[in-house]
Amino acid sequence: MSGSFKKESTQKESTQKEMMQSPQKSNTEGSSVNKIDQDIEVSVIMPSQNKYPLNLFSLYSLELQTFNPAKMEVIFINDASTDQTEEKLKGYSPPYHFKYIHSNQKLGRAKVRNLGVRSARGSILIFLDAEMITEPDFVENHYKYHQSKNNVILSGVMHSKALYTCVFPSFSEQKIDTIADLTKNNKEIYTRFQNRKTHYDEPYSLLEKSDFARKTYRDLAFKSFPWFRQIIRNFSADLEGFAFPWMAFLTGNVSIRKEMIVKAGGFDEEFFHYGYEDWELGYRLYKMGAQNIVSDQLFTYHQEHPVGESKWREAVGNFGLFTIKHHDVDILILGLELSGLTDLLTMNNILREYKILGKSRPEQFQKFEEKFILILETIILMLQVDIRHFNILGAAGFGSEDRKELLNDIKSLSDYPNLTNFINQVIKS
Repeated sequence: MSGSFKKESTQKESTQKEMMQSPQKSNTEGSSVNKIDQDIEVSVIMPSQNKYPLNLFSLYSLELQTFNPAKMEVIFINDASTDQTEEKLKGYSPPYHFKYIHSNQKLGRAKVRNLGVRSARGSILIFLDAEMITEPDFVENHYKYHQSKNNVILSGVMHSKALYTCVFPSFSEQKIDTIADLTKNNKEIYTRFQNRKTHYDEPYSLLEKSDFARKTYRDLAFKSFPWFRQIIRNFSADLEGFAFPWMAFLTGNVSIRKEMIVKAGGFDEEFFHYGYEDWELGYRLYKMGAQNIVSDQLFTYHQEHPVGESKWREAVGNFGLFTIKHHDVDILILGLELSGLTDLLTMNNILREYKILGKSRPEQFQKFEEKFILILETIILMLQVDIRHFNILGAAGFGSEDRKELLNDIKSLSDYPNLTNFINQVIKS
């Protein structure tokens, strides 16, 4: 099935690119087209599937950039949306170069971004989610950083705030109450919220285009994303001491030189559903020597929206694919946090201690390594069938003698408290 889908999508992509480029060629001399290509320095790649009107608000915020609009393009890829995106973006004419690509068949999260990369004319690529609102210096700050450093991945998503720009019909009463409280920060928006209909089938917008120039949206923002905050509170901008710096490659708000992503081979298109396609590429780039920087100068606001229940299953499936493609302890160990067995910082410390053990006690480590990897593999398998935290050693096939050996292993590892605490937890499961 995936083979036939891939072939059909590739053919469709070619048609789309020709459709998008032909109006430029017909209205402009060839030499001018080349001049435009040379002038564009930054390409913002924004895939979107059923994100209207959030995607329109994101585009509005990009219209206000301090960066020269003649030197930036936004590549907007409508990935088989069934909402009003196609209708509402007809004739959209922003100050920056705008390329709209519409796929009638869903391409998936990796393929749609690769299409954006291939279409990009800028040497610097910014990946931006369609529900992200940017500050006016967003593009300029991404661009400036890449002028002073090469081989760098610059991420801003970990410093994002959240906001509600729309009331969705599927929102719970609790979310509606939260929105009501937030809108009280701005009298005009609060009035709009109060004037909404009781029953509606489409998202009810709380913002208008004029709100972006006035920065009214800031009144609706609030701190969220505790997982991200845990990282930026405990580690510096260059993620020194963090065992998973490649996690900063988050396509909600990240920039990289095009030549780097091309050299890495782009996104792996086997990642069709939700999750891990960005980390998988980030991991490959990290192993190629890329440096990850997390900056608070690239501020974005994530527009909250309903999330389908299928996302968890899709993410778990893609995590399994990730571990197959990279059967490294650095990836396998992610199952500890994903399953809820540990938090992020503890997982970081376990991996750090595990690697120190490998260097300081290689003979003992060799015997322990096999058992540890088997435990991690078992946790991942249990996630796939949604059986969590139940007799992990039994599921791994450990007999009584194996358990005794494991207990003996950790008795001599008192210098590695996080690692031994985790193994004890597994033994008791």
